[in-house]
Order: sequence, then structure tokens, then C-alpha cells
Amino acid sequence: MPRVAVKLPVAIGEVGNYLADVAALESAGADAIWVEDTGPDPWVILGAVAAITHRMVLGFVITSPEEWPAARLGRAAGALQTLSRGRIVVRLPPEGMRDDQLEALRRSDVRIFGSDFVAGAETWVASPAPLDREAWKEALAACDAAGATGVIVPWSDRLIDLLRNPEPDDRSDLLISTG
Repeated sequence: MPRVAVKLPVAIGEVGNYLADVAALESAGADAIWVEDTGPDPWVILGAVAAITHRMVLGFVITSPEEWPAARLGRAAGALQTLSRGRIVVRLPPEGMRDDQLEALRRSDVRIFGSDFVAGAETWVASPAPLDREAWKEALAACDAAGATGVIVPWSDRLIDLLRNPEPDDRSDLLISTG
């Protein structure tokens, strides 16, 4: 069974609901969450997420390397690596990063993914948000067939239910009890 990562929306809306959704994703079995650097400060978001989760990998997608001077990147990644007890991963942009930025990330001891979500023997494939259980099964099967470690899907309200209940609901017990 492939592992599941969820790319969180950039817009947060109600913070309590956002964090509750993250906690529910972890409880439902998601292995990782990813945030991009295009919204509110991702290091702050991941710090809040680190405080309410215990096992999920916390991923940061760098899309704008010019926004992250090496000193700031190193301090933020190092602090978050400590707060999360070593669960931080960073995905590099397709155009790469400067040597000083890469060195700052390496010193902070985060795992680094290339722009294609590959790090060492670990490969993740992107998939659209599943609309239903059948689409979810197909996404997982495609990930398995590709030999990938896991699948990355964008957040949707259906994900928590799909993770908790991968098989169709058999509610014949309700039909029998209600006549």
C-alpha cells in the first residue's frame, strides 16, 4: 500500500479548522503533509502543525528560492527540525537553489527532495484529488504500478473519509434495523 501525502491549501481561512483538518489527516493515516511558500510563512504554519502532530512528515515546497536567504532558511529549517523532532523535508524548485542555500538546508539536517519529489530511494507521484472511492483506488494502484513510495494529493474534504474508510460503506445493518 503506497503512503499518502496531502498538499495543503495555501489559503488558510479559519486557523482552528485548518489545524483540526491536519490532526484528522494524521489520525486517518496520512503519512505527510506539504505546504508551499506562496501563502503565509510556511515555517510558521509547519511549526503550528508540528505542535499538534506526532508522526507525520512535514514538507515544505520551495517555489521561490530568491525569497529565502541562506541564513534565514538555515535558522528556520533548523528550528523547525527541532520542534518537529526531525520530521521536516524540503522540496527544491525545478530551477534549483544557490549553493549557500543548499548548504544551510544540509546543516539543518532536513531531508531534501528534488523538484520531482525524489530523495534517494524514495519517490512520490502527484495525483489529482480523488472524487470517490473508485478514483482513490485507481490513484493508489497507479502509484503502486509506478513503483513509487507514495502518492501526493491536494487537500479535499473527501480525503479524511477515504483514508479512514477505503472500502465502500456496507450499511445493511442500518437498513435491517430501520426496516
